[in-house]
Amino acid sequence: MSLRFLVVEDDPASCEFARSSLLAFGAVDTARTLSEAGDRCAEHPYDLLLVDVSLPDGQGDAWLARQRALGNHSPAVALTAELDPTRRRQLRASGFAEALGKPLAQSRLQDALAPWIGRREPDWDDAQALAALGGSEQTLRRMRTLFLDELPRQRERIVEARDRRDAPALRAVLHQLRAGCGFVGATALSRAVDNLHAHPDDAHAARALFRELDAVLASPPG
Repeated sequence: MSLRFLVVEDDPASCEFARSSLLAFGAVDTARTLSEAGDRCAEHPYDLLLVDVSLPDGQGDAWLARQRALGNHSPAVALTAELDPTRRRQLRASGFAEALGKPLAQSRLQDALAPWIGRREPDWDDAQALAALGGSEQTLRRMRTLFLDELPRQRERIVEARDRRDAPALRAVLHQLRAGCGFVGATALSRAVDNLHAHPDDAHAARALFRELDAVLASPPG
């Protein structure tokens, strides 16, 4: 089933940039105001909201808080031209899964959104993995083999825990998987794990995680 996205952006050029960046992954609706965005969210469920946080009719973080109160739990990513560590923390605390500074390249946007939109190839960060393993390439190869051998079983355990609505069991599997991701440099998968760990009942977060899991299993590192 195709994904559906909502881009909330009042600048025409920025809106078209975001829209075109997402078209390869699903259907994209757009809104130029928060009021219009609220109307669209009332009409359709979205797999991802991409929201400029400074719009003519208000601030995106306040709007997202209202959406959450209305029961809209679609993952949301903030866009802002003024982003520093403090502002990023504020936006994430308000409910955004991530905050991105504008302008940014299409590849950077797609990489940042990978836990929700999927990706054509899994993301293996050799530098991160080698740093975690003391720089040993031999150890990294061995760890990745063990990680990939265990991954199908972990996927099954995640499915079983979700079917039983057993949040503690789900978080236990995700905690183990997150540690493994760090050792082998599976960065996009790690972000998807973090998102589901924070929102274990969120179907969108689960779908994003399974997309990343399946991408890793289909395309192991060379």
